[in-house]
Amino acid sequence: MTDSKKYLNTPLKTGEIVTYSLGSLGREISNNCINVFFLVYLNIYVGLNAIVLTVAFVLAKLWDTINDPMLATLINNTKSGKWGRFRPWMAVGALLNTVSLILMFTPLGADASTAGKYFYYIFMYVVWGMTFTMVDVPFWSMIPTIANTTDERNKVSSLSKLVGGFGGFVISSIGTSLILPGFESYEKGYLVLGISAGAMMFCFMSVTILCNREKYEIPNEKVGLKAIFEMFKSNDQLVAYAISYVLFVSATTIALFQILYLFVYCYPNGFNYFSNEFSYTVFTVVACTGQGIAMFFYSLLTKKIPREKIYGANYFMAVVGMAGLFLIFFILQPGNYWLNTVIVALAGAFLMTANGLNQIGSTVMIADVVDYGEWKTGRRGDSVVFSVQTLLTKFAGTIAMLILGIGIEVAGLPKVSERYDTELGKVIQEFVDNNGHVVDFTAGTGALTVLRVFMFLVPIPLCIAGYIVYKKKYDLYGAKYDNIKAEIEQRRLACDAVGAGEEISAEEASDAITESAAAEVQTEEKAAGEAADK
Repeated sequence: MTDSKKYLNTPLKTGEIVTYSLGSLGREISNNCINVFFLVYLNIYVGLNAIVLTVAFVLAKLWDTINDPMLATLINNTKSGKWGRFRPWMAVGALLNTVSLILMFTPLGADASTAGKYFYYIFMYVVWGMTFTMVDVPFWSMIPTIANTTDERNKVSSLSKLVGGFGGFVISSIGTSLILPGFESYEKGYLVLGISAGAMMFCFMSVTILCNREKYEIPNEKVGLKAIFEMFKSNDQLVAYAISYVLFVSATTIALFQILYLFVYCYPNGFNYFSNEFSYTVFTVVACTGQGIAMFFYSLLTKKIPREKIYGANYFMAVVGMAGLFLIFFILQPGNYWLNTVIVALAGAFLMTANGLNQIGSTVMIADVVDYGEWKTGRRGDSVVFSVQTLLTKFAGTIAMLILGIGIEVAGLPKVSERYDTELGKVIQEFVDNNGHVVDFTAGTGALTVLRVFMFLVPIPLCIAGYIVYKKKYDLYGAKYDNIKAEIEQRRLACDAVGAGEEISAEEASDAITESAAAEVQTEEKAAGEAADK
């Protein structure tokens, strides 16, 4: 059992913050590896139907909406032993997630039937998702057990978000040099990718597990779908946040997930300064650098610019980035090496910078939504609201993946096949149709026009709609939010005064704590429910 009092005056060390954040790097490497490469691998190289795959992935995400709250409750109810409540789950989850990640990119061989391939890869996707949840839920739940103050928790969560964002850069840089033309074969390339991602995930997560211990006991709070629905009904700002967030994440995810397709089909040698297999790597380096810089200087930006304006600017930058990429991939000209390279990378930087600022800004917003819920209803519900953010991210990814699959199949993109060329003495990759015939596929075909439309002209309106909802419905900033925070502090001080035995009437304390009859009733109901549970 953790002795919380022993650590109350022990500040969180810089080394603890860094080693904890490395776990976020590992989990994001695993997450980005699947989000960026898995569908491309199954669709382009294994030859499976994108719509069938994405529908299956959507169903798997829907299962997560049931599985995640159940697992969160199970983890929260785990008894704290020598290794604490969360680290054993993280250790088992990291190991299982590593194994599943490798198996997902393991080729089944020519003898495997098409039905067998569908079953195997979809099953492994479900397993990977469940094992990732085993890592993700306890990882974020562990923060209050290692950091006791708001300032410490902000430092841990901010650095974790920043370091985690770097994971996308790491895996994309490694991945594209393995899977695009230039590596020995796509089967070996993807297998090496899975092994590399799995190994890094396990190693970085192990650093977090071994170098951090749970210092403070935190109360268990059950998270279920019923509690989530009740929170939505009582918290209008949570609804506004959720709609705008889902629209933004859906839009950017559609664009980011499909960019690799454009580099495979629409960015041949001669269109930029670098060879084809490294074009996406260069794009990722520049784009992720923009995201990292934005996340690193977010705190400084908020001192100069109100954070509500920064968050609103995310939508504008995302639209500029997507519109820029849409236009560029229509007008690319062979031979304009540096021009094409620089413009494509800068457009991607706009998109990724918006994505990075949104990650931090949305985390701050969700904390404000928790405060608003406490002010309005008398209940905070931290665990419930933060679990909502996880579900919203998965829901947005589900929408994006479904649109992605439809776009890919409507475009009718050819698959990629490999054969050994005896004259060249190496494996070469060719575009083939559904019958296995080699086709002459060029960047000017109508299929790419369809792909561009689904990639950019669908998400841009989603992004604009998200901004409109945010602008019109969300208002937790400025004087209104300051007044809410001040009133919450007033109630807490009154509550502390009653607990300390100061001379204050029950009526005065009640007025200071509740401020409204509705809040008073809900507080009493909560107390009665907790007493009944005990």
